[in-house]
Amino acid sequence: MNNSLKLGFKLFLITSVTAFALALTNNATQPIIEAKAQEKLQESLGVVFPADNYEEVEVADKAETLEKIYKATGADGEGYVFQINSPGGYGGAIEYLIGVDKDHKITGFAPLNHAESAGFGKNMEEDAFKEGVKGVSMDGEVKASESGSETEIVGISGATISTNTILRGINDAGKVLGELK
Repeated sequence: MNNSLKLGFKLFLITSVTAFALALTNNATQPIIEAKAQEKLQESLGVVFPADNYEEVEVADKAETLEKIYKATGADGEGYVFQINSPGGYGGAIEYLIGVDKDHKITGFAPLNHAESAGFGKNMEEDAFKEGVKGVSMDGEVKASESGSETEIVGISGATISTNTILRGINDAGKVLGELK
């Protein structure tokens, strides 16, 4: 019994020191990780809607998928950027940004965080998909097709779940677009 207590105490001591070291490492790296995430967000805001200023706006009745809404103002005009976190992707939630101009047309798409499969849902990172989202009108329900159109994004081949998850967020943004001024 005495030997078991010694082993238990040693194990407790080792795990305590390890937990303390992990806590110190987390405290040291957390500000760096948050700064990198903020830097990526600022860069992505400029990609989806180039502007001089992004001001967060509040909307009383917005869908849960809409994390933040920014009013973008600059030399090229005004518009909005929606930060969307849409659950239900093949690998979990898909977080992304879309820019929308004053005519309610999508100006850009930038994925922020996701865990989609390589060769399928991960294709949202490719320029072909991003270009297939640009110019789509958000005045009605946005759908997906193979070739895209004024009201359809170009879907990701073989990744229907990922495409539908992205569409859900885009359509949620479209529902509040009319309330923004």
